[in-house]
Amino acid sequence: MLTERQEHILKAIVQEFIKTVQPVGSKRILELLNVDISSATIRNESAALEEKGFLEKQHTSSGRVPSTQGYRYYVDFLMNKTDNTDLKKQLEKLKSLRSENIDVVLNQASSIISEMTKLTAIISTKGANDSVVLKKIDLIPLSNKNASVIFALSNGSIQTKVFNLNNTSLNDLSISIKLFSDSLIDTEISNIANKMNLIKPELEANVKNYEYILQTFLQTILQSNDVKREMYGMKYMLENPEFNDTEKIKSVINLMEHMSPFDWYDVRYSQNQQINKISTKIGEEISVDAGDIGIVGTEFEKNGSTTSITLVGPKRMDYNQANQLVQWLLELVNERGET
Repeated sequence: MLTERQEHILKAIVQEFIKTVQPVGSKRILELLNVDISSATIRNESAALEEKGFLEKQHTSSGRVPSTQGYRYYVDFLMNKTDNTDLKKQLEKLKSLRSENIDVVLNQASSIISEMTKLTAIISTKGANDSVVLKKIDLIPLSNKNASVIFALSNGSIQTKVFNLNNTSLNDLSISIKLFSDSLIDTEISNIANKMNLIKPELEANVKNYEYILQTFLQTILQSNDVKREMYGMKYMLENPEFNDTEKIKSVINLMEHMSPFDWYDVRYSQNQQINKISTKIGEEISVDAGDIGIVGTEFEKNGSTTSITLVGPKRMDYNQANQLVQWLLELVNERGET
């Protein structure tokens, strides 16, 4: 733990760096603290914070900036829980959209948040498909070389797979679809794999390259379990100076597109056995490639599926504001009684 004076200095540096994106020197710290201590004392305490890993120097002669450890200490112990009144007034208007689906409201709220905070908002949903069933399988020849197989599910999802007819014949696909339709229609997705094993002997007896068709059908149907993701405000996040570097922003985009938010929160939730808890992760806490970003988010149950709300920004993001906004979105969902 830090001394009270060190906490005041660290808090001042974090809050100033969030606003200015400039290293904070001892003279500026003294102005921010407005206390009767010398610049030498500030320099000594700042050096101690740097030695403990809470601050970093970007250049030898520059002021200091928070490290990942410094941000973590700030979020856990020093952050004031104050509301952003102007932004919340904008979001309150969304409560009037009672006739809209909660997904529509969340999407609109995410768009507003991104525009006003320069953060990227990600809404991710993974379905609980125990009650979703396979309703129809269709074969559509596309050309002499390709054919499309379409799987329709009871939740309205459509999964499509294009087959190269060099790998299997149109006739074999037709036989396979007949066997699958006879055995799998109105089967819950969670039971598809088991039932497929039951028809495997008949498929093997009638279809060449049956294993390829079997596995491709299964993988295509189970894609309905994948996480569905909507991303808002990437163009606004690019306005942050941290992401002027092309390679850096490519790395951030790749991280957001391929890493599931549900993985980001798993440790927090498994420890507390609770949902609707807000989680903050900073820099290397997310991954070794995420040294310059921070995330704030949560997840909740809704209509048999799990939805996550994630705000992504530079590591110097306003964590207090981000936490307040995620909390407000949770309250919006809970008020609608749809979790």
